[in-house]
Amino acid sequence: MTELDERIDALRRAGRYDEAAELCLEHGEPERASELLAAVWDYAGAIRIAEDAGRHALAYRHALTADDRDAARRLLGTLADDPDQALVAASHAQAKGRVADAARLHEAAADLDTAATLYERAGELFEAARLREAQGQYREAGLLYERRVGESPDDGEAALRLGRILAHFGRWDHAARALQIAANDPERRAAALRWMVACFDALGMQDAAASRLDELRREDLSLPITVAEFLDERFGDERGMAGLSCEQGEDRGRLLAGRYRILRPLGAGATGRVLLARDGFYERDVAIKVLTVGSGTVGRDAFVRFAREARVAAGLDHPNVVRVHEFNPDGPFLVMEFMPGGTLEDRLGDAENRTLALPVIRHVLVSVLHGLEAVHRRGVVHRDLKPANVFFGATGDVKIGDFGVAHLADLGATLTGAMLGTLAYMAPEQITGSRMPGAFTDLYALGVILHRLLTGRLPFPGPDFVTQHLSASAPPPSTRSDVGQAYDALVARLLAKDPADRPRTAGEVREAIEALPWIERTERAVEVATGLAAPRDAAEVTRPPSVPPPGTDARYVAIEPLGAGAFLARDTLVGRTVRIEPCDEQRGELLRGLALADGPFLQAVYDVDIASGRAILEHPAGRLLDDLDPTSIRRDQILSDVRTALESVHAAGLVHGAVSPSAIRVADGRAVLLVPDRSREDATAESDLAALESMRRD
Repeated sequence: MTELDERIDALRRAGRYDEAAELCLEHGEPERASELLAAVWDYAGAIRIAEDAGRHALAYRHALTADDRDAARRLLGTLADDPDQALVAASHAQAKGRVADAARLHEAAADLDTAATLYERAGELFEAARLREAQGQYREAGLLYERRVGESPDDGEAALRLGRILAHFGRWDHAARALQIAANDPERRAAALRWMVACFDALGMQDAAASRLDELRREDLSLPITVAEFLDERFGDERGMAGLSCEQGEDRGRLLAGRYRILRPLGAGATGRVLLARDGFYERDVAIKVLTVGSGTVGRDAFVRFAREARVAAGLDHPNVVRVHEFNPDGPFLVMEFMPGGTLEDRLGDAENRTLALPVIRHVLVSVLHGLEAVHRRGVVHRDLKPANVFFGATGDVKIGDFGVAHLADLGATLTGAMLGTLAYMAPEQITGSRMPGAFTDLYALGVILHRLLTGRLPFPGPDFVTQHLSASAPPPSTRSDVGQAYDALVARLLAKDPADRPRTAGEVREAIEALPWIERTERAVEVATGLAAPRDAAEVTRPPSVPPPGTDARYVAIEPLGAGAFLARDTLVGRTVRIEPCDEQRGELLRGLALADGPFLQAVYDVDIASGRAILEHPAGRLLDDLDPTSIRRDQILSDVRTALESVHAAGLVHGAVSPSAIRVADGRAVLLVPDRSREDATAESDLAALESMRRD
């Protein structure tokens, strides 16, 4: 027994548990301190100590023992972000008979099969069905949804999912019955009607299908007029659900697994290709990665890596990691979230010296690091981090993907795969196989990416990448571009040859990134443009300044003022023009409500940030209705579009209050109702519609 043990034991025998716990804390033993307080029923203190030390599973066990429901509920939320501790906490929940909580914790740890079993045992049939569906176990999910609808006939979401599954299996009559239940739910009515059109058509009930389409068109006149056109738009085949069972050609139109209709290729590599497909089951676009290697040792090894990618990615649910929907080993193929914004490599291209705006670089890096934190917490090392594996969504969200060479710490893998990955971004220990890859390996690759983003060039240009990574020193970014020296130290740490000299975690790098001055390049452009500094070269003379007006960040480049503090700006992240305007709490409340009423004919609200006092809105293309010749446009169709927008505003419990020709912007094929600067206090839904009708009479 150590001296510390003797002192703690003496305090415990004397009944001085508080002092014993303090002594444990002083010597870095929070778990022991927490257990000491729990031994004398001071559960509040035990929970506090465990939480402060990040031992959330231990705190949860104490909360269950004390029957402290508030603390247990709070800790469940915390444990959802910590898969390893979630599994430990799940065992505590099961021991106390809290089966539903155990299910939630197993789900947080990506143990979906156990979670689904526990949800069913707890009587939470919808949750069990949801997880079975997520695993591709559609028959089991369908049976569970059927039981749920039997117990709760007003559960529109369960009925909708049941109808979708039954339609997928060709049981169109049973699907239609479930969908009729879902159609009674206002939030799910439109989705249910869309599927009912397909089911009634497949049953040969054309009048019923047309009737449901008419109901949909009353809400959205942009929908096709005929059932055949509608089905072709929704399912890629005018035969609708019946057409999903038909093969059409080698690639385009081909159906995978009776569900995914191939639209076009997205890319190809040595071991596979990626296809854009339409998921007829969920009515969404997906990316499908298909393994195309042959048999033999090479093919077997490729399949093992491919299956590993599926296992790794399917267990990750994070906003900065590309979502995997399904793995089909018989294909084999992997169904992933489609990222329409392309890759970081696409944005950099082949041209040397091509860089991105500094605020965009910051956004990309912080997003990637958030994703890496989630990956590394799971014991996974990506090992092939490069611009081609950094993806953009439609709204500028950034995610990492392609875990084909990822290393799982718990697989006991050897270094035989050390040379997998891309040499230009490969860490020295990967090249030599001198040690197992770790988080530091991905951070080295991030250092290569950061250097390229700042300078437009790789730190080690090749062709002898191996020698350069092992022995050459990377030039500081400030010697190759005008970004200044603020970034040199971080790049040097990330590209250190010895992993021990690199940052320890992605979180540490993220904090360093967020502390850097990501506006220096912008400030230099302003100085040159205003004559405060001499240009360094001829190109800098003509480089336009990127000056964000007050209240914005440098992601947005001002184009022109609009008055009252608003201005047009270029969103450099997603490449679109937006309107940025001042926004206080009252204005923000209105805009948030209008964002919920979003529709194709209402100006979109992209962001409302009260803290910075700004809102970011869509800048629709076209001209104001005021400026157009009424005889040269389809006025009735325009006003019908605007009426649709007003109906969505009124359905959200709001009033526009400023309906007029100057609030309507018209472009080819689309009319947009602009959000009002403010709503009149006496405005009503009836006055909105009356103002619209007066324009029709004019």
